[in-house]
Amino acid sequence: MNAEKPLPRRSLLLGTAVTAAGGTLAVSACSVSPPGSIATPEAPISPPSGRPFRIGKLSEINVGDTAAGKANGRTVVVSRPDDRSVLAYDATCTHAGCTVAPAGTTFECPCHGSTFKGSDGSVITGPARRPLTPLTVVIDGDWITVVA
Repeated sequence: MNAEKPLPRRSLLLGTAVTAAGGTLAVSACSVSPPGSIATPEAPISPPSGRPFRIGKLSEINVGDTAAGKANGRTVVVSRPDDRSVLAYDATCTHAGCTVAPAGTTFECPCHGSTFKGSDGSVITGPARRPLTPLTVVIDGDWITVVA
């Protein structure tokens, strides 16, 4: 998933919108720090803003799987819970700002071991305490379009 061709605003608005407000992709985050170590403060979350970018095709993600793509130079992770919907999240771990990666039905942080649910972005395993930041995603025909 690497197409970064922006869609016209009209195409975005006419697509089937699936927002990540209620349900978001799970992303893996960082794990617990060893005893006696200094904990890194959780990374700040910046609200998504921007324009629509096509990040890949719906047919490239099997139902139940997760994937990653690029939108406006930033990494996003997506989850496909069923045939008709896709959820998208900013791939920045909410613990220390590392980039999470797809891992089956979850997202994992390679830095500290946090794990996030693909189905809603919530934390499964810490040290991350906050869920991944949801992004607006639209299915436009076979294209997955994310606002970033």
